[in-house]
Amino acid sequence: MTAHHPTATDALVPFADNSASRTIGGMTVENGTDSIAFYGQTDLSRDRTGLERARALLAFMQQVVAALEAQKDLPDALPPRKPAKVANPFA
Repeated sequence: MTAHHPTATDALVPFADNSASRTIGGMTVENGTDSIAFYGQTDLSRDRTGLERARALLAFMQQVVAALEAQKDLPDALPPRKPAKVANPFA
């Protein structure tokens, strides 16, 4: 497994857009304006690589918390998403 070394160019601003993503180890963080998705898997091993990954995840989560706390009109919950209609590709 190749170690990922986060840099300033990996900056991901929480809730800023619907397209940016970042991978930390095997964990992908996908940005969205309404939510942020985490998927995949990474190990926080008891070594320098594990420490780097833990710091990168912690730093991003602190940014998420700060962004949410800064939003004065934060709703209790978002309304359910309406499914988008997609044209039948077999029609």
